[in-house]
Parts: sequence; C-alpha cells; structure tokens
Amino acid sequence: MQGTLLNRLLRKYAWVMVLLTMGATIIISVHTWMQTENQAEQLTHEALQSTNRTLNDKTTLSKIIKDQLLGSSEKIENTTTYLTKPIDQYLMYVYDQQQKTSDFLSFPYQVRDIYVNYEEVRTLYVVFSQLSEYFESTRENKAGTIKKGTPKLANAFYIKMSITQGGNEVGSIFIGFEKEKLDATLESLNSFSGLSLYMISGTANRLYTFHDKEMPKKTLEKQELLIATSLQQNSTLPIAMLEKGNFVQYQRLIDDYRILATLDKQMVRKAIEKDLTPLILGVVLLDSVLLFFLYQTFKRYSQQVDVVRNVMDEAAKGNLDTRINTAMTEYELKDLSIGINEMLDSINQLVENIYKLKIKQQEAHMRALQAQINPHFLYNTLEYIRMYALSEGSEELADVVYAFSALLRNNTNQEKTISLKEELDFCEKYVYLYQMRYPNRLAYHFSIEPMLEKIEVPKFIIQPLIENYFKHGVDFTRFDNALSVKVFHERQQVMIIVKDNGKGMIPERLEEIKLRLAKPKVELSQSIGLQNVNERLRASFGKSYQMQLCENKEGGLTVTITFKRKE
Repeated sequence: MQGTLLNRLLRKYAWVMVLLTMGATIIISVHTWMQTENQAEQLTHEALQSTNRTLNDKTTLSKIIKDQLLGSSEKIENTTTYLTKPIDQYLMYVYDQQQKTSDFLSFPYQVRDIYVNYEEVRTLYVVFSQLSEYFESTRENKAGTIKKGTPKLANAFYIKMSITQGGNEVGSIFIGFEKEKLDATLESLNSFSGLSLYMISGTANRLYTFHDKEMPKKTLEKQELLIATSLQQNSTLPIAMLEKGNFVQYQRLIDDYRILATLDKQMVRKAIEKDLTPLILGVVLLDSVLLFFLYQTFKRYSQQVDVVRNVMDEAAKGNLDTRINTAMTEYELKDLSIGINEMLDSINQLVENIYKLKIKQQEAHMRALQAQINPHFLYNTLEYIRMYALSEGSEELADVVYAFSALLRNNTNQEKTISLKEELDFCEKYVYLYQMRYPNRLAYHFSIEPMLEKIEVPKFIIQPLIENYFKHGVDFTRFDNALSVKVFHERQQVMIIVKDNGKGMIPERLEEIKLRLAKPKVELSQSIGLQNVNERLRASFGKSYQMQLCENKEGGLTVTITFKRKE
C-alpha cells in the first residue's frame, strides 16, 4: 500500500473507527441476544412456576372434594354401584343404605353438592381401573353421565387424585377448575410470542394446555404431534427434541405430575432481529459516510515514509551499518529517523557486548572443565590405595577405602534424585565406616522390597536421619548399639522406617517436633537435617507424604516416612 504516513494513519484511524463501531455493535447485539435469551429462559421458568402454584392451590381443594366423594370404602362402593348397576337397582341400594344411615346421600346428590359448594369447579371425571365405565359431569350437567372407554378431558385445569382402597390404587378422579385466571397470568408473562405450557399426569393425561395465540399454526401442529406421539409410544416427553427449537423448562412433581413449558426459539429470534435491525443499519450507514469522507480528504504520496522503510528493510536483512539520511525527512519523520539511527547504533553496541560475554562464558566453561580434574585425581588415588591394600592382603582397609570413595562420589555427584536402592547402599556404606571406627559396638540392618528399588526420591533423604542418630543418639561406650532401616510397601504406600535403640528424645522436644512437622511450612531451628528432608519430600510427593517420630520400646527413636508411589 502506497501513500504518506499521514494517509496511512488516517486509514488506520478509519479502520479503527469502523472496527470499534462494529465491535461495539456486535457486543451490544450479543449482549442483547444473551439478555433476550435469558429473559426467554426466565419467562418459561415463571410460566412453569405459575402453573406449579396453581397446581398447589387446587390440590388442597381437590383432596377435600375427593374425600367427600370417595374418601372411604362405603363412598367408593356407592360410586361403583352407581356406575355398574341399573338405576332401579341403584335406587334400592340407596334406600337400603339410608335405612342404615340416615345421612347417606346418593352419588348424584353428592356431585351436585360439590358444584354448589365450590363455584370454581367446572368438571368431574371418575375412573376405576377395573371398570369399563367412567363418570363424567360438568357444571351444566351436574348429574353427569356414565360412559364407556377413556375420558377425554374438556378444556380446563385438572387435578388428578388417586382413589385408594385397602392401600391399593383402584382408580382416579379428575377435578376440572376454571383455567381463565391461569391463562391470563401466562398471557401477561408472554413478552415473546410462542409460549406453550403442558401439565400432564400419569402416562398421557393432559391436565392443562396453554398456547400463545400468535404461535403459527404449523409450528403448533408440529409440536403437538411430537408430544402426542412420544406420550403414546413410551409415556415420556421428548425434551431433547423440543430443546432443538425451543427454550424448555421441565419439572417432575410428586403424584406423577409433569409440567413442561416451551418457548419457540424462532419467534424469539425474530423479536431480537426486529430490535437489532435499526441499530445495525444505522452503524453501517455511519461507517460508510465516515470512510467516504476520510478517503476523499487526504492525499497518498509519501517519499519520506519510503526512505524510512527502505532503511528498515536493509537493517532487517542484517545490514546494521545502514542509516537514514535525515536531510531527506522533516517534522515528526525527522525525529523518527534520528531515533532509528540511534537505535541501530545501540544494536551494534549490544551485539558487540553479547559477543564479548559469549567469549567470557566459554572461558568460564573451560575453567569448570579444568576444575573437574581434581576430583577425578582424588578418586583415582583412592582406587590406587584400595588396590594396593588388596595386594597387601588388607581386605578390611580396602573395603574402608572403597566405602569412603563411594561416599565421596555420591556427595560430589550433581544429580538431584536417586533410586531408593542407591540411597540405601550409600547409607549402608556410611554406617559401615562408623562400624570400622568402633568395632564390636554397633550392629545395623538394611532391607528393601525388590519392587521398590527403582523408585526415584530426592537425594539424601535417609542419610540425614542416620547422621542425627550418630550425632545425638549413639553411645559408643555401649556394646549393643543397633540401627535398622526398612523400606517396604503397605496399602499402596511406600514405608521407610528408621529405628534405633539410642538415647531417644525428651518428651517435650519430641512433641514440639511433631507439632511443627504437621504444619505446612516446617521450621525446626535445631533440626536442620530433619527440616531439609521433610521439605524436599513434601515438595516431591505432595499431600501423600507424612513423617512421624515416636519413642520405641527400646528407648530409642523411630522415624516413619510414608508417601504414595508415583507412576
């Protein structure tokens, strides 16, 4: 792209303005979209809760009505007799019952009393599992009629109550209430078109249905077909399929009630697009006008920018001796050119300094290599002494020199981790040297399960514990000093037990160390070795690591280390 610096800056400014306005528009649109979807989710939730409240309100009254009609075995017998016997036989049945109980009422009279006492009741259905007949009653036809088959619930809000006798469910009563109040509540919630609500009981009893009046007929028919088919096939609601095109809220209640609220996503999307269209069109028009005037206002040629750019290209290719001719630039470009020239001078100086530093590092490396000669010379000398001792028949001296050489190599080794087997071998040589100094006064035993030999642990995690024994616990005036180190596997944990029969530790000091070991950050001012071991093991094995100290029955100290084996 050619042009002056000012033109380029103005182009960038124009694009920044466009991007900012478009970005702001996108953010506002996304925020509006998300807020609208949240409102849609909230709307379906409120619709479901409103239906649930209505259900709770009507359930109490429905229980009273059920108890009045079918609350006892005598009342159930009265109803089933009415459903199954001819009218003359039923009247004789009523006459016989009234002779026994003066306040006995026939089933039709009881139904009429329900309508008289509770004005909000619209319809009643009584269905028995073992009967092919069912009872249907409406406020217009209070006496009701007896029909065969399965009842088709009229347009109302129904409560289904189970009829029980002897602890068994023998049928159901459907009590229909006026639905206009709930319809009005749902319509007032409907800030979007496309709300539907279903209340279903049992396998497929449609107790209440609400559809927004503005919902397209095709969408409504498709949704109704989907729900009806799913209920008919497996008595379930197709929640997953409905969620593809709707905001869905579903709740399953006690007594096998299911409430489903759906809001058509397409209708919500149309509402969002209707709200955002003016904003998007306004932003596009504003950006178009802005770009047109900016591109028409400023000229393009800029030789000064080309001069600066050419020099920068040369510098990028590795020619750090190139410089900008400041006589060919002016104003802010002149200041920029001077700054670039100074930067190139600084880069040249920095390259020279780095070159000198690299030479110094090479010299330090050579000195480090030379420093390695002295330990190797010492190892070779010790090996010569060991071989000479062997040649002279002094095997014990050879073993001492070998153990000391091994300790020296381990101490000068720069590795930070070591296998458990190598750590125990090192500690055994350490104890062996003490035994050579004090023969017949010290016994020791080291053991490790073969499966644990290759476990990697931080270097020097057992040696400081043994060193503490020789510094504070051992008594070389005795002949029964003993030390034991065991490594074994128990309950998916690696166990390291260091046990001695030394002087032990006073109870106050032992309790103080236990309390400090339990803290996340251990500070043992008089037990530096113990602190070092504890912190390194905790860093390596995390929460699975524990260290415990206790006095054993021999009077000495037992240190137990446990941690979970790393895979």
